[in-house]
Amino acid sequence: MAQVEKRGGLLRKSSASKKPLKEKVVLMYDEIFMTEDPSKCSPRFWEELFLMKVNLEYLEGKLESLDGEELMKIKDNINCLFQHCIQALGEEHPIRVVNALQTLCALIRGVHQKNKSTSGFDIINMLMGFDKAELCMKNLMESLDSLLCAEGSESLKSLCLKLLLCLVTVTDNISQNTILEYVMINSIFEAILQILSHPPSRREHGYDAVVLLALLVNYRKYESHPEMGLVTTPVSPAPTTPATPLGTTPPSSDVISSVELPLDADVQTSNLLITFLKYSSIVMQDTKDEHRLHSGKLCLIILTCIAEDQYANAFLHDDNMNFRVNLHRMPMRHRKKAADKNLPCRPLVCAVLDLMVEFIVTHMMKEFPMDLYVRCIQVVHKLLCYQKKCRVRLHYTWRELWSALINLLKFLMSNETVLLAKHNIFTLALMIVNLFNMFITYGDTFLPTPSSYDELYYEIIRMHQSFDNLYSMVLRLSTNAGQWKEAASKVTHALVNIRAIINHFNPKIESYAAVNHISQLSEEQVLEVVRANYDTLTLKLQDGLDQYERYSEQHKEAAFFKELVRSISTNVRRNLAFHTLSQEVLLKEFSTIS
Repeated sequence: MAQVEKRGGLLRKSSASKKPLKEKVVLMYDEIFMTEDPSKCSPRFWEELFLMKVNLEYLEGKLESLDGEELMKIKDNINCLFQHCIQALGEEHPIRVVNALQTLCALIRGVHQKNKSTSGFDIINMLMGFDKAELCMKNLMESLDSLLCAEGSESLKSLCLKLLLCLVTVTDNISQNTILEYVMINSIFEAILQILSHPPSRREHGYDAVVLLALLVNYRKYESHPEMGLVTTPVSPAPTTPATPLGTTPPSSDVISSVELPLDADVQTSNLLITFLKYSSIVMQDTKDEHRLHSGKLCLIILTCIAEDQYANAFLHDDNMNFRVNLHRMPMRHRKKAADKNLPCRPLVCAVLDLMVEFIVTHMMKEFPMDLYVRCIQVVHKLLCYQKKCRVRLHYTWRELWSALINLLKFLMSNETVLLAKHNIFTLALMIVNLFNMFITYGDTFLPTPSSYDELYYEIIRMHQSFDNLYSMVLRLSTNAGQWKEAASKVTHALVNIRAIINHFNPKIESYAAVNHISQLSEEQVLEVVRANYDTLTLKLQDGLDQYERYSEQHKEAAFFKELVRSISTNVRRNLAFHTLSQEVLLKEFSTIS
């Protein structure tokens, strides 16, 4: 008996003596591509069509093969198919629903591929007709919303999300996809939120749901358009200022569920923020290629927004909510990998600071990621501003941060010529110096103990040569009439208190060593001199150290996010392949028709 092969909608025998046979569904597609209404001769045409297993490849390929004029001739039939697909979504038996969803995917993709060069309004007319578009999309979105919220097949929900992703990503620039106007009006925000708030659904569909939400919120977000359904239905509006004193109440249940609270320090607990911090520690390790650089930038932007949010800060600094966070650390010869079991349970802000310190010490390289360093220092600064404002005395190993910052200054000085050819390194140097000024000026309000303040002075004195070299460098450039004159002179003025500390204590330390005939003073001996000479130290008051410009995406970040969204849209469309949309598992799930 001759074997039967299936290719491109054809059923053919291996014998060359007979013509290939077409699948019934392909024959029905061919009828749709005729100018006549296919239901004229077959009243049950549409009902039978959605019982047939969809041939995505054939239907999409057929649409792409027609030229614009041929496509317009069958516009009425395509409109009719689109409308019947939407009607089929309300059918009781899931087989019809599955086939309707798949057919919609093929229709949307096929028509868009054909009409790439034309305006979106032509697409709307081709798929639905201008006169019926609003009602069609309303019915479609309502059906998808019902399917996503119902207690039904997870595979069916997955296909609904795939259809929505297909609809959203047919154009590279989602803001040019005018069909989304209807999607935004008929909001599915609650359905997406329901998926993300239910752990089993989140595990099954979380990725698609988050990507869909990310794309939708970026639709025309930089224009002065009226608020749409997606953004007008928040679960509960958040006040701009906290109603209770900061740091006095635990975060609300939308931040971390009660079952995740660490009642026992020995019990490993986690939450989404910990997962994000771990992810960031992996992503930010390697920023050499453009994709990873952008991912690292996105992580730091998110951390920037977290660091200036009052509620997030209250959660991060809450001493009653401690976690072990095992961040990924880049292998380096001079340090040993810490054992996971030795990780202390601490407020989450410690993990954020650890992540920033880790970034600082591991990215001093030829291809210097200046933008990421600026963002990293900004995150630290904003956290310090919160601690100063709310008098949060965080038990953290601040010396690791100070050491990392000084090493970064040394790197900037060592590579001055190479770096200045590409970057204004004085912007970063000024930020680093002002972090030290924050500790010097306000450290008594947020450092955990008086000895921590002593250690700060010890570290500045111990590393005085680095600050002296920095002063020499910026003084040299600020006295020349070059392009760096103004930027360098800002750093010169910012160093005034650090230099005052060095110039005040160094002679006294040398005198102490000479009187006591000690060639090399121990740390404790230096600290003794420091403690004994605070009273005679004079420092200048520096304004604005605890002030910062709040993050603004518009203008500064618009180009970055537009390109990022375009990249995501392209990748999603590429990954929505035929095998992804065919949902073989789902068809087996509904293999019988009652």
